[in-house]
Amino acid sequence: MTVTFDSSAWIEYFAGTQKGKLVEKMLNQNQPILTPSICLMEIKHKYLREEHPFKDRLDFICSTSTIVDITKDIALIAADIKKQYKLYTIDAVIYATAQKHKSLLLTGDHHFAELPNVNLI
Repeated sequence: MTVTFDSSAWIEYFAGTQKGKLVEKMLNQNQPILTPSICLMEIKHKYLREEHPFKDRLDFICSTSTIVDITKDIALIAADIKKQYKLYTIDAVIYATAQKHKSLLLTGDHHFAELPNVNLI
């Protein structure tokens, strides 16, 4: 099964937390991993705000996962998801990416907890 990593999953991984160790297990299972392109913006913004180096981490994400751009289909699915689940726009795009690719969403964000096909770390 394909797994879509949310920004929070990657951040936990790089922080080396207990949750990050769960993410590492998923990375080591040799299954296809997707990362919505919008997550790159969220991750870079966090590290810029914290004045933390980010280039190597973004390079790692891009080399170990397939980066999925926001397409017309994903944008339209996200609009429906945003209304149905009352998510923020970015979160709706991330979840729509996973849904479009019939993928499990791996996240540490609790606002995804009740949605189908979500693995909350």
